[in-house]
Amino acid sequence: MTRFLGRLALVAAVALALPVSIAATPAAAAPAGTVSGIDVSTWQAGIDFADVRADGHQFVIVKAGGSQLSEGPYVAPQYTTQVNGARAAGLRVGHYWLAGDFQTPVQAADYFAGHLQDYRPGDVIALDNEVLDDSTRLWNDTEVAAFFQRMRDRIGDHVPWLYMGVADLRAGTWLRTIAAGVKLWVAMWGANNGSYPGEPNLGGAYPTWSAHQYTSSGSTGGIARVDLNVAKPEAFEIVKGVPTDPPADDPLPKTTTEQDGIPGPIMWMRAQNWLRITSGYTGPIDGVPGPNTWKAVQRLASGWGYTGPIDGVMGPNSWRGFARFLNQDQWD
Repeated sequence: MTRFLGRLALVAAVALALPVSIAATPAAAAPAGTVSGIDVSTWQAGIDFADVRADGHQFVIVKAGGSQLSEGPYVAPQYTTQVNGARAAGLRVGHYWLAGDFQTPVQAADYFAGHLQDYRPGDVIALDNEVLDDSTRLWNDTEVAAFFQRMRDRIGDHVPWLYMGVADLRAGTWLRTIAAGVKLWVAMWGANNGSYPGEPNLGGAYPTWSAHQYTSSGSTGGIARVDLNVAKPEAFEIVKGVPTDPPADDPLPKTTTEQDGIPGPIMWMRAQNWLRITSGYTGPIDGVPGPNTWKAVQRLASGWGYTGPIDGVMGPNSWRGFARFLNQDQWD
């Protein structure tokens, strides 16, 4: 018990952990149409939510607890107080759970659902997928999807958010989670000086972001260090009855590489499916490329808007042309 209380005190002293950031222009304007909000844990004990509302923030995502301690799951010490305070101030409320090694996704969802404070339909239900304390790894796509499916079993249709640092996100493939309609809450801080660093580069790992945690250096509600976020209006829409593991013949999502010129797992899944359809590819459709003949890809892309050299060196223009070809409906 002494070790548990010590660990709990440590958890109380840590907000959402530092994500790997990508340099961006620090003076960028937040995207049009987004609303601002904060996320809090015990580190922000005593925050004045009326002042938070007066500062123009519209939502608060509160830490409920986590599965990252070897002692077992816990409820964050300030969870009840912060949910009640945010609700009383007229702020939109969300609840987040920290993933970890010491519960399965189903066990974590059951514990989380069983300890929700004043949950109301339309509240955000968020999973914080990062490695902290005693945990050793991120949850993978299957585990994240299983967590949200179990939450749907427990509380019905809800507003699911997945929180991840942008580097961790781009290192994985999230097709089941995407298919489940889970909205992405991505952390990308840039210079982390309190200003908006520009939109996060997802590298094709997710179709889009719904909420963006852009700094841990905000100040509001009488607290000098608070995580600041922006969210799109669709971030708060309830997701209704979407399966987490769609049938194998469901269409693959479209890749955003056609717009941003950056290859990612979805682009590679479409490429593998194209190779399966046209060239006898028998490997997995997993978004992980092996050796490729890039000159041949450039020749293909030249029929889809690419005008650069056939030199085997893939740059943004090569990727745009290739992705335009892959986004044809026939490769779904």
